[in-house]
Amino acid sequence: MGKVPDTPENMARCICGGCPSYPKEGGFYCAKGKSDKEITKRGCVCGDCPIFEEYGLADGYFCVDGMAE
Repeated sequence: MGKVPDTPENMARCICGGCPSYPKEGGFYCAKGKSDKEITKRGCVCGDCPIFEEYGLADGYFCVDGMAE
């Protein structure tokens, strides 16, 4: 996995807000780390995000598991 730079450009491309598991606040979890909110896993859109492919990320649920390293 590649570390995702926490930049305004990357944050603008983030699709966390469209995820069925999104806890209604926060986002850009692959760069910023896991959510402070309890997450109910209802599906994950990380694999559909342009950042996921660009940085060669694996898995998903960064909102639960923490940032990509």
